[in-house]
Amino acid sequence: MGLCADFVLMSKITVSPAAQAYLRSIIEKQKMPGLAIRLSVTNPGTPGVESGILYCPKEYITTNDLHFKMEGFEIVIDLNVADFLDETTLDMGKDDSGADVLTFHAPNLKRKLVSDDAPLKDQIAYFIERFVSPTLAGHGGAVRFVNITDDGIVQVEFSGGCNGCSLASATLHEGIEKQLKNAFQDQIKGVEDVTNHQATAETYAQ
Repeated sequence: MGLCADFVLMSKITVSPAAQAYLRSIIEKQKMPGLAIRLSVTNPGTPGVESGILYCPKEYITTNDLHFKMEGFEIVIDLNVADFLDETTLDMGKDDSGADVLTFHAPNLKRKLVSDDAPLKDQIAYFIERFVSPTLAGHGGAVRFVNITDDGIVQVEFSGGCNGCSLASATLHEGIEKQLKNAFQDQIKGVEDVTNHQATAETYAQ
């Protein structure tokens, strides 16, 4: 892959020297030892995809992060979304007033999770399996797609620590429903729990 020698190649992510200098300067102003820069993606592969460049204190760096060493700092990326950040370029540009701005070009952000002609239910099922259910693993739980009704209500079923959990309703409406509505926007109307809840020894909170 023929890249200019002035750029640093980071597993298909490039950061120009000017962008590195800019990022290093704003990190130094925070006066927080170990502060990193996180490239983030939410709702990848969906109409509601969003990306960002964030400060990341060292206590929020996890074992699931990829680390890319720069001069004087590092960039981290969650392994779960790293493929959506392939071929990303960070550089410096100018805004309309001529001021220097950091540019973030990520051509694979809108890469589809499944084929373009896949039914909506398949897109939602895959999104839940890959990005929603794993967030419940810390409580020993999981959630799976069951169906989407004709009026746009996504039906899901909890298992493991989420089955019978007193927090399941909050998880559904404050977490899963918001995430799916952001991801699929006007394609869905809401989310419904169709679990036959029964508390067991695995239940997270009774």
